[in-house]
Amino acid sequence: MKKEMLIIEDDLSLQKIVSEHMQNIQFKCTCVQTIAAAKSLFEKKFFHIILLDLGLPDGDGLDCISFIKSIWNETGVLVISARDKLEDRVDGLNLGADDYLVKPFHLSELTARVNALMRRNFQSENQILHFGQIQIDTQLNQVFITGKTIDFSRKEFDLLLYFFENKNKVLTKESLFEHVWGENSVFMDNSDFIYTHINRLRKKIKVHTGENYITTVHGFGYKLDILKDEASH
Repeated sequence: MKKEMLIIEDDLSLQKIVSEHMQNIQFKCTCVQTIAAAKSLFEKKFFHIILLDLGLPDGDGLDCISFIKSIWNETGVLVISARDKLEDRVDGLNLGADDYLVKPFHLSELTARVNALMRRNFQSENQILHFGQIQIDTQLNQVFITGKTIDFSRKEFDLLLYFFENKNKVLTKESLFEHVWGENSVFMDNSDFIYTHINRLRKKIKVHTGENYITTVHGFGYKLDILKDEASH
C-alpha cells in the first residue's frame, strides 16, 4: 500500500514537481492550494505526511498546524516555505510542525526529511527492513547480514537503504546521485564515481552472503534483486 501525502501549496509548478517526485518514491499524493480545501480533507482521510506552505491564498499555513495535529497527531507535518527567519521556524515548530524546510530546496533533501519523519512517526511498522539475508534497522541505522552487525559508511548505508526502499526497481545513476549526494553533486558527470561506490557496496555484501544482490541493468541503472553471480561493472 502506498503512503499518503497531502501537499498544500499554491505554486502549481512546484506542486507538480514535488508530487511527481514523491509519487516516484511510493507516495500517493493529493494536492490542494488553500487551507480551506485542506481542512475539508483532514476529517475524511488520513495522511502519513503533509507538506505545508505558509503563504497561502486564504491565510497563513501556521494557523492550521494545530488543527491538523488535533485530528491526526501521528501525521508528519513538514513546513516548506520561503520564510527563512529564525522566528518563523521557531513558530512553526512550537505550533506542532515536525520539521521546517526553506525554499528553494533540493528534492534529495526533501526526500531525506520525509523519510526521517516516516521512520520517526511510524517506526513500529517500518523499523526493520528485510531483503534476502540482509536486514536494516532504520531506527538504529544498523545493517545486519546473516544475523551479524556489519559496519557500513554513511554513504554506503544511504545507498543500501535507498535500494531497500525501491527493491526490485531499476534505479538510474542520476537518481542515486540525487538521493545520496544531492542533485547538484560535482561528481554527477563522473560515471566512475558511482560505479566505485556501487561495486564497493556489492563486495561488502557478497563477502558476507556469497551473492550479488545489486545487479546491473545495462543501459538503465541498478536494481536490488536476488540473483547470483550476475552483477557486473
